[in-house]
Amino acid sequence: MTKFHRTMIRTALLATSLILPQALLAQTEIAPVPEIAALLPESIREAGVLRIAIPDVGRPLSYQENGTYEGLDPDFARAISAVLGLEPQMEMIPFPAALTGLQADRFDLSYGEFYVTAERLQVADFVTSWQDYSSFLVRADTDFAPTAIDEICGKTVGAMAGSAELALLQSATAGCAEAATVNAYPSVSNAVLAINSGRVDGVLINRGGAQESINLDAGLAASGEFGGGPTATAVARTDNSPELLAALKAAYDHLIESGAYMAILEENDVVYGAVEEAEIYTQESTPPNYSF
Repeated sequence: MTKFHRTMIRTALLATSLILPQALLAQTEIAPVPEIAALLPESIREAGVLRIAIPDVGRPLSYQENGTYEGLDPDFARAISAVLGLEPQMEMIPFPAALTGLQADRFDLSYGEFYVTAERLQVADFVTSWQDYSSFLVRADTDFAPTAIDEICGKTVGAMAGSAELALLQSATAGCAEAATVNAYPSVSNAVLAINSGRVDGVLINRGGAQESINLDAGLAASGEFGGGPTATAVARTDNSPELLAALKAAYDHLIESGAYMAILEENDVVYGAVEEAEIYTQESTPPNYSF
C-alpha cells in the first residue's frame, strides 16, 4: 500500500470518528505517547494508520454489535492505536485468513489470541498480550465431559478452523482404537449450533469463548483444561518488523503499567488471562511450551 493510499484511509477514518467506547475511554484516558510512537516504522508513523485484522471468533474476543466492533480484540486494537497516535483501520475476517492476510500485506498486524507455535513463526512474528487455556464446550445434560484428550476416541468433536486446538484433536485421534471424527468451524457461534443440534459431542475452544457461550446459553457447560499459555498479536514479517514489534511491545507494556490494560480485561470479563508484560517472538525464538 502506498503512502498516498494510507493517508487517504487515515482521512476517512478521522471523518468517521473511530474512537474507544466512551465507557472504557472514561476509565482509561488513553493518550498518545510520543516516545513510543517514535519506535514505529517511518512509513506507518507518517501515514498515521494501523491496518488491523480482527478474526471473527465471537464473544468475548471479537464480535459486531450495532455495526461496531466489540470485544477484547477491538478494545486492544483501539488502545494500542491510541498509544501509538494512529488511527485503527480494523477489518473483521475469518480466523484462517489472518496469517495469510499478513503475508499478502493486507494488514500490519492481526489479533486472534494466537498460540505462538514453530509453524506460525515461519510466517509471522508475535507480541504476547494475554494468556489462555482451552476447554471442551459440551451440552450440560450430556455424559461427555472430557478431562483427558484420549476421551475423544469414538466421538465427534471439533475446534475452530486453523486453531492449535484443531491440530491437537487431529493428532490425538491418530492414537485412538476407535477413531474420532474431527470437524472445523469458522466461528464459535457455528460450533454452538452444531453442539445444540447434536451434530458434535464437544468443541475444544479457548476458555473465555467457552464461558461466554455458557453465559448466553445455560444448557452448555465447559469441561477440562487443556494446554494453556501466552497468546499473541501477530505482526506481518517485513523489513519494518523489528520496529513495529518494538513499538507494539512498548505500547502493551505502557497499557499494563498505566492500568488501562486491566480495565480492558475487566470490561470484557477476561481478567483471568492477564500478563505482567509483553514478550516478542520472532523466527529465531523458541516458542512457549503449551503442553498440548
